[in-house]
Amino acid sequence: MLSLVSAHSIAGLTDVCYTKDGSHFLTCGQDGDIHVFDTKTDQTEHIRCADQCFCLAVHEYHIFVGTNRNELEVRSYPHGDSLPSLAHFTQPVSALCLSNSSLFIGTKDFKVVMINLNDDSNKLKYFDGHQAPILSLNVYQDKRWIVTSCCDGSVRIFNIDKQNLIKQLNIITKSNDIETATSLVKVDWDKNDQMLAIPVKNTIHFYETEKWTRKKTYENDSIDQVINLISYSPCQTLFVIAYVNGQLSIINRLTFHICMNYSSKDAVCSLSWNPTQQYQFTCSTMAGEYAHVDICEYIPKSTIISLDKEESQVEKMRTISEDDENESISNDNDEEKEIIPKWFERATSIISEKKSVEIQESFQSTSTSKFLESRYLIWNNIGAITCYNQQIQISFHDVSYHHSITIDNKTDKYNLADLSLSSIILASSETGKFLCLLYQSWDSNMRQWTLNTENNENIESVNLCEDFIIIGTSQRLIRLISLSGIQQRIIRLQGPIISITSYQNQLWIIHHSTQGLPKEQAMSYVYIDIDNDYYLTGPLPLTPKTKLIWIGFSDSGKCFYLEKSGYLTMLRRTKTNQFEPLLISNLKQEAEKNKITNYWLLGINDFDGKLQLRVIELRGQSYPELVPWPIVSIISIPLSLYEINTEKSQLESDYLKIKLFNNSIDNDEYINNERQSLIKMFALSCKSNREYRAFEICQLMDSIALQLAIKYATKSGKLTLAQKIIDDLIEQNNKDEEQKEKHTNKTNISSSNNSSISSSTISFSSSFEELKQTRSKVEITNVPFNNPFRKKKLTNSTNETSTNDELSQWKPSINKSRLPSSNKTIPQSDVNVETTTTITENEENSSSGKRKIDETENNNEDTTKNKRNRLQQFACNR
Repeated sequence: MLSLVSAHSIAGLTDVCYTKDGSHFLTCGQDGDIHVFDTKTDQTEHIRCADQCFCLAVHEYHIFVGTNRNELEVRSYPHGDSLPSLAHFTQPVSALCLSNSSLFIGTKDFKVVMINLNDDSNKLKYFDGHQAPILSLNVYQDKRWIVTSCCDGSVRIFNIDKQNLIKQLNIITKSNDIETATSLVKVDWDKNDQMLAIPVKNTIHFYETEKWTRKKTYENDSIDQVINLISYSPCQTLFVIAYVNGQLSIINRLTFHICMNYSSKDAVCSLSWNPTQQYQFTCSTMAGEYAHVDICEYIPKSTIISLDKEESQVEKMRTISEDDENESISNDNDEEKEIIPKWFERATSIISEKKSVEIQESFQSTSTSKFLESRYLIWNNIGAITCYNQQIQISFHDVSYHHSITIDNKTDKYNLADLSLSSIILASSETGKFLCLLYQSWDSNMRQWTLNTENNENIESVNLCEDFIIIGTSQRLIRLISLSGIQQRIIRLQGPIISITSYQNQLWIIHHSTQGLPKEQAMSYVYIDIDNDYYLTGPLPLTPKTKLIWIGFSDSGKCFYLEKSGYLTMLRRTKTNQFEPLLISNLKQEAEKNKITNYWLLGINDFDGKLQLRVIELRGQSYPELVPWPIVSIISIPLSLYEINTEKSQLESDYLKIKLFNNSIDNDEYINNERQSLIKMFALSCKSNREYRAFEICQLMDSIALQLAIKYATKSGKLTLAQKIIDDLIEQNNKDEEQKEKHTNKTNISSSNNSSISSSTISFSSSFEELKQTRSKVEITNVPFNNPFRKKKLTNSTNETSTNDELSQWKPSINKSRLPSSNKTIPQSDVNVETTTTITENEENSSSGKRKIDETENNNEDTTKNKRNRLQQFACNR
C-alpha cells in the first residue's frame, strides 16, 4: 500500500511537481489551493489561487497554474503573490509541461501553445490540428519534439522549431472531455532506445522514432484495467505505470520484469521524479492525496551494473555482427563484381516508406466542434440550434416569428441539424435516425416525420433547401427528399463528403476527389440547380497545408468558401458556365489587425458593390460561447491586394468590389459609383505624377467620366495628359464615323438596286436618319459574365444626348464653306432620268476634286492652328 498523505479537501484531479533544486515539491487540487512542501523540514505553505486548479509547473521564481478562470495564472515562488497572466483562453488549461525556458500549455479548447519565458515579448507558438481537449504533454528536448494526447483519440508528435506535425497516431480511446475520458494517457520518452511509450487501454505501446512503427508492447495478463500514465526514471533503467484502479507498478525497462506493485483506493493521476534523488518520486491521486515512493531498495546496485554490462556486450555483439556482415558483403561484391548504386538504395527506402495522409472529416458550416458537450449545431439568419445537457434548444432570432422549441436528446443523440423558414431537420451520425419538424405546416397531422438509414449508411451532413432536404451519407450518396418525405433523387459522388450548403433550390457540395499529397487536401465541388436541372463540377483550389472550415452562398447567390488559414475565396461565373476562383481577403490577418483572435463567419452580404460579413468576434477562443449569447457584428473588409494600406490599393479595392459585387449594371447608381471610383483613381494618379497610369484609367471610363477627367487634368496643369486623352478620343470618334459612313454607303447601294433611282435620290437622307434612330443598342451582359477588367470603347451611347453635344465641341475646327454638298437632287418631271443621273455624277466628281485641292492648300495652316488652339478652345468651353 502507498503511504498516502491528505493534501486537498476536495477529490479530483491533483497535480504534483518538484522545483529545479529538489528542495520543495508543490501540489494543486480541486479546492483551488496550492501547497508548497519542504522536503527536509516538512513545512507547508498554502496559496489560495482559484476555485479549481488542474495543473501546475514551477520555473525559478514563478509558479504557473491552470485554473477554472480560463487563463494561465502566474504566482510568485515561494510566497504566491499574484502576477499578470500570460495567456487567456475560452476553456481552462488542462496540461502544462516545462522544458528549460519553454512552457507548453494544453487547453480544453483544443489549443497547444508554447511560450518562451526568456523572451519578454511573450509571443505564442501554436501547434494546430487538435479537435478535442488536450489530455497531456511531454517534450523531448534533444530532438526538439513535443507529443500530445488528445480526447479526439489521437497522439500527435510535433517539431517544436518548425511547428509542423511529424506523426499522428489514432490509437487511444475517444472522449468528449477530460472528466469523461477513460484514461489520462500521459506518455513518456524512452531516450535510450529512442522510443515513445503510449498507454493504450491496458497495454503500453512502444513506437520507434525513425519510421514511427510499433516495436514492442507491454501487457500484464493479471490485470485488465486501463493505464493512466507511464513515466521513465531519470536513470532510464525502469519505468512506472499507474492503473485507474489504483495499482502502481515499477517495471524493469529491458526485461519487463515487475519489481514492485503498490496499491491505493484511488487512481494515481500525476507523478514527478525528484531531480536530486534518481530513485525517488512523488505521486498524487484522484482523492487529493500524495505519497513518496523510494525504489532504490528494489533495484540493487549489482543488478544495475550487470544491466549496464549486458547492454555494452549487446552493443559490442551488434557492432561485431555488423562488421562481419559488411565484410561478407564486400567479399561477395568482389567475387560477383556487382555494385548496387546509391540512388537505388535511396529509391527503395523512399518506396518502402509509407506516409499517411490525413483526410479532412466532414463538417457543418456555422457549427462548433462535435467534441464539445455544449455546442451549436447550426447558426443561420433564422435562428440557432444548440445542444447541451442532453437537450436540443431551437431559438429564433425573431421571437415574434415562432417561440423556442426544446427536444430531449438522451436516446436519439442528434448531432446534425439545419433550420429554415418552414422546417427543422435533426439527424444522428451514430444512431442513423432522421427527424423533420414542419413547424409551419397547415396540416396538423403532418407536423413531423422520421426516417432510419439502412445498408450501413451513416449520415454525415444534412441541409435544407426551399423545397428539398439533402442528406449526405458515408456511402458517398446525396439523397434528395421533399419536405413531406418523398424520396426523389440519389446522386453519387466521386469521394467522401466534406460539406453541403444551399441557396433557394441550388446545392453546392464539397467532396474529396483523391487522397492528395502529404499534408494536402484534394477537393472538388458539385453545383446543382434543381429547378433548372443544371449540374456543374470542378476542382476546388486550396492554399498549401490547410483545411476547409466554412462554405456557403452569399445573399445574392454567389459561392464562397473559407480556409483555416483565413483565406476567403469566391467562385465567379464565367461566360462558358464555369467557375473562376477569385481570392477575396484573409480574415485571420484582418482579425489580427483589429487585435482579435479570429472571426467566426456566419454569412456574406454582397449587394450594391459592397462586401459585408456577418461574424462573431473571437477573443482568445476557437468557438463562440453559448452563455452569454454572442453578439453578431457586421464588418467590411478590403480585397486581398498588395499594399492595401495605401490609398492607391484601397481605391483599386473599391473599384473591384463595384465590378464584382453588383447584381445589375443597368441602373444609374451602379454607373455613378463606377464613375466616382475611376475619377478618384485618376485624380490620385495625377497627384502622384503617374500620367501613363492615369491614361490607362481613362480607357476604362465612359464619355461623361472622360469629360470630367479632361477638365481635372487641364485644371491641374497636366496639359500633355489632357492633349493625349483628347487625341485618343478624337481618333476613336473618327473611326466610329468612318464605320458609320461605310454602313450608310452600303445601305445606299442596296436601296438603289432594289428601287428606282429617282425615288432613292429623293428619300436617301430621310432613310439614313431613320436608320440612325432605329439602330439597335448594345446590351450589357449580366453580372456573372461581366469582366471587371475590360476596357471600355470611347463611344457615345444613344442615351447620352447632352454628352454628344459637349463632345462635338472637342472636335477640331473645320471650314464649313469647304464641306462637300449633299447628295440630294431636286426631282424634275420634264427631264429624262438618264441625263439627271449623269449630271449628278459629274457634279459629285467636280466637287470632290475641288475639295481635295482646297484642303491641301489650307492643310498646313489648319493643322498648326488646331494644335495651338485646341486646348484653349476646350478651356473656354468648360
